[in-house]
Amino acid sequence: MPQAAGAEVPQAAGRECRKRQGGIAAGGRAHYPLPMRDPQTVRIFVGTAEGTRLAERLADRFASVARLLVTLHDGARPPRGCTVDRIGDVAVGDAAAVIDALDPFDGNAVRAVRDGAQRAGTARLTYRPRGWERHPLDRWIEVRDLPGAVGSVASIARTVLLWLPPQDIAAFETVGGLRFPTRLARPPVGWALPPRFEPIVAPPPYSIAGDTMLLRRTEAQAVVMRATGTDRDAPLVRAARSLDLPIVMIRRPMERGEVPARSVDVAVDWVDSILNPPAYVTTAREWR
Repeated sequence: MPQAAGAEVPQAAGRECRKRQGGIAAGGRAHYPLPMRDPQTVRIFVGTAEGTRLAERLADRFASVARLLVTLHDGARPPRGCTVDRIGDVAVGDAAAVIDALDPFDGNAVRAVRDGAQRAGTARLTYRPRGWERHPLDRWIEVRDLPGAVGSVASIARTVLLWLPPQDIAAFETVGGLRFPTRLARPPVGWALPPRFEPIVAPPPYSIAGDTMLLRRTEAQAVVMRATGTDRDAPLVRAARSLDLPIVMIRRPMERGEVPARSVDVAVDWVDSILNPPAYVTTAREWR
């Protein structure tokens, strides 16, 4: 029979209740509480200049009401108004939400952040600004990945300018008979590649005039680069267009089923919905 209101709970039932409250259910099995999250903390993984700008916009909007913690990757500039407490890490921590503003070509870090957020049950937003729009005069040969680029260059040109991360350059050693002038943003730690790979140290910022001069000086007949979509790399795209040179363009990776935020405004609205959930969401949580 149901217990009347105000009736005493039997001692055995009381003991069982206390066991469950202490984390031990019947049968001696432990039930561990869910990890506690700071409802006013957002962790931002920043690996691009666009990611830095996003973090600064979030700081302008939410710094007075939330903790914005930043993990820097790939030498990105620290954003003002945020707390940079980690470098190169992929741990989600106790944040209420995480934003992946990493370089999409950094597949290991992107997957680690995604998997970590899924394991922790933490809300995650992927921020990927729109890339370049192809101009009618652009001569792009779009490939899926680095092996695709390596397999394409031999049939396109004899001298190919490479604008890729240093760790990707050695893949072109398998292509014989071609010369590869290679632009580097900073001096290499070591250079053990054959003489046909000419390192050219050219730190940013870049310009259309400067990149046009580089293409002429190296006598490049084609370019290999990533479709980063960034302002930093755009002058090389326009310089190649002005000289009617083909570009082997490595497409930006996209996670299957991912719907990224393409603009800062969308990302700001998402963070606002996390920090200030609508009333019906709060009511539903309390009811549970």
